[in-house]
Amino acid sequence: MEITKKFILEGLERLDLCDLKGRPYDCSFELLSAPPERKRLIIMGFNGSQADECFTNKQAIIEGFHSPDFSNIKAGMEGAWGIKHLANRLYNIPEELGFRWYETVYTNALLMCSKDANSVKKAALSSPIGSLNNLIEKSMRFFEEVTLPLCQPELIIAYSNGMNSHSAARLMSDHFGKGCKLQYVNQSSYYSTFSFMARFKLSDVPVIGIRHMSRFKPDLQLIRKAWELQQL
Repeated sequence: MEITKKFILEGLERLDLCDLKGRPYDCSFELLSAPPERKRLIIMGFNGSQADECFTNKQAIIEGFHSPDFSNIKAGMEGAWGIKHLANRLYNIPEELGFRWYETVYTNALLMCSKDANSVKKAALSSPIGSLNNLIEKSMRFFEEVTLPLCQPELIIAYSNGMNSHSAARLMSDHFGKGCKLQYVNQSSYYSTFSFMARFKLSDVPVIGIRHMSRFKPDLQLIRKAWELQQL
């Protein structure tokens, strides 16, 4: 676990993300330190909520190292986030797709928390990172250079998928899906679901974009269909 802690903290330091308010991962530190082959699914939100303001990214990793079995997802299911439906949905999706929630890496596209998605630009401007563009660039690099090497993902689910504004799916598409057409299985305002292939330095991984699960209940049948499109 010491090696994993050092690897993550060095990545945060290199990319100037250490001192931003946030929590890089909602899974246990024990899982982060486990062999990559255990981590076959990554679920990615857009950015952290104000519930994470009690930590900087660096402090959250150190705290996780000292409490390696703590899972923020499990805490959310037990009421730590207030309403429980988001945590319950984050728990259910891996189980329905043949994975395990306790072997799923939960992270965010942007490694900084804010009141909501609409205020992230203002929060970035007043933070040590200095701008939203800088935050996007360095968060995406952190994902590719730090998070991915810890895993062997078969699938990434981005549960923030608006393509006309910043979202987890759009950032992944812009940075890693260039030349890959979005393949929609549903374009309704409620169940909008699509997939594309993200091309990283080490591997290609299918990404499924769904609406934010704090407001929209995911449709597992559509997620399966979107995944199948990338397996043809």
